Amino acid sequence: MRAIVRFALFLIAASGSVAAAQSSPVTMFTQSAELAGARVEVDIYVSEHAVPEGVAILAHGFARSRMRHRELARALAAEGFIAVVPDLPDLVSAGKNADAIVALARNLEAGEAGVPAVPRERLVLVGTSFGGLVTAIAATRLPGLAGWVGLDPVDRGRTALDAVSKLDAPAIVLLAEPSLCNLHGGGGKIARAAPVLLRSIVVQGASHCDFEGPTDSLCRVACGRGSNAAQTLARQEAVRAVADLLRMAERSEPRLARDPAD
Repeated sequence: MRAIVRFALFLIAASGSVAAAQSSPVTMFTQSAELAGARVEVDIYVSEHAVPEGVAILAHGFARSRMRHRELARALAAEGFIAVVPDLPDLVSAGKNADAIVALARNLEAGEAGVPAVPRERLVLVGTSFGGLVTAIAATRLPGLAGWVGLDPVDRGRTALDAVSKLDAPAIVLLAEPSLCNLHGGGGKIARAAPVLLRSIVVQGASHCDFEGPTDSLCRVACGRGSNAAQTLARQEAVRAVADLLRMAERSEPRLARDPAD
């Protein structure tokens, strides 16, 4: 499978950018990786035509899985970004999960994740709900990132606040309407802790579940029904957030380095 992906990336490099990236076909492949002492599955989404502009690591919410970010990952890849979506190894430990995200980021930097080596300044961390806490902690251990995106981040203590307050990367936070599942809009306080907050917006009509896709009836019952329209809007805003952060970095940095073997 890795050889197939390398060949696909060779074709990407040969073909150049495609203006209408949103219609670009997307390829997904899965790798097994040892992260923070646990073996997990990692899905990687790439456009078949667009030259990669950067990489986003997506972290899912509490008791969820990488499958809950399938739609956002495909949307990011269609726009010309590589989306990397791991299963988090620990159900409750934000610290251990942050270790896993850091290890995955370093694998990407070293070119050991099935895609060309990724300079850290071309990498964005994206976390939903509990994954927002996880990625915020990880981001403090990875200075020089292109940015951090919190998708309705949740934290029952002050860990996320403390982590976000130490970020050296710009941040964008997208929020759902207040509910029990997001601690009545507690992500707004997390957003305000960021030293470089580009924007923080409430996605109109969105429930906590609308930041994952596909979601399920369990989340809808527990956290609010939301709507297909709100889910689409949340996904579009998340793609725009990643694009803004990476394209800001691109003004002064080159695109992804190519593997010499390619």
